[in-house]
Amino acid sequence: MLEVAVRIALLLTASATALVLVGAPASQAASTSDIVGITDLGSGANEAWVIAPNGARSVVVFLHERGQPIPAKYLGWLDNLAGQESAVVFPRYESPASRTPQQILSAVRAGMTAAVRHLARLPVTGFGGGPIKGVPVIVVGYGYGATLALYVAANSARWGLPVPKAVVSIFPRPGPFPGVALAPLARSTRVVVQVGAADTQSAKDAAQDLWRAIERHPASRKQLVTVHARGGFRADHGAPLRLTPAAVNAFWEPLDQIVYDARGG
Repeated sequence: MLEVAVRIALLLTASATALVLVGAPASQAASTSDIVGITDLGSGANEAWVIAPNGARSVVVFLHERGQPIPAKYLGWLDNLAGQESAVVFPRYESPASRTPQQILSAVRAGMTAAVRHLARLPVTGFGGGPIKGVPVIVVGYGYGATLALYVAANSARWGLPVPKAVVSIFPRPGPFPGVALAPLARSTRVVVQVGAADTQSAKDAAQDLWRAIERHPASRKQLVTVHARGGFRADHGAPLRLTPAAVNAFWEPLDQIVYDARGG
């Protein structure tokens, strides 16, 4: 059963909208008093939003589908993650001039770097202030962001950012970016790729292509999951954005468990 909806405010500046206040169901709700900061950093493609709950025990980087560069469509997800004691980083990564995978990766890097530096200055989040060390980072992506998530995880160490404990790739498309090699992931990183049983064939092919791209990753640290229809919802490409109990059970709850596992319990 869903808990009482949590209402959080996200400040979306000139590049987005004004002030949005939305109620969204969450697998475990937290009161708005648990959110100690919602900060908009940077501008253009380098922009990133950071939601910092009190006593955060992990950081989740959430990478959106292309064409959805502001958090409005993902407030349910972000709210739930903050309620699970995760600081959430939402890179924008898009602008009219940011079109190629290389440009997008550069923008994500800039947004994540600014977000990590910001979080390191917030002792109230539970990180204790100073550089974020020993705090588990989980990278989550949906659609285009699901493919991007694997590249972000593969490049984090080279970028001077924490190596993710886990990567969750939800209904990825496309497959590996043409002309951009996917570097090996850290062998300790857990990888979960979700495929929708009712998604398009091209999306299923993209997931298989990504799976082949990480074929050398340890078998014990990766999982390919096919999400089937259940509880009255269809596992098509839009399913992860739905706020029904069935969709929450299919997507939010497994992610909550992955975050919990990344923290070591």
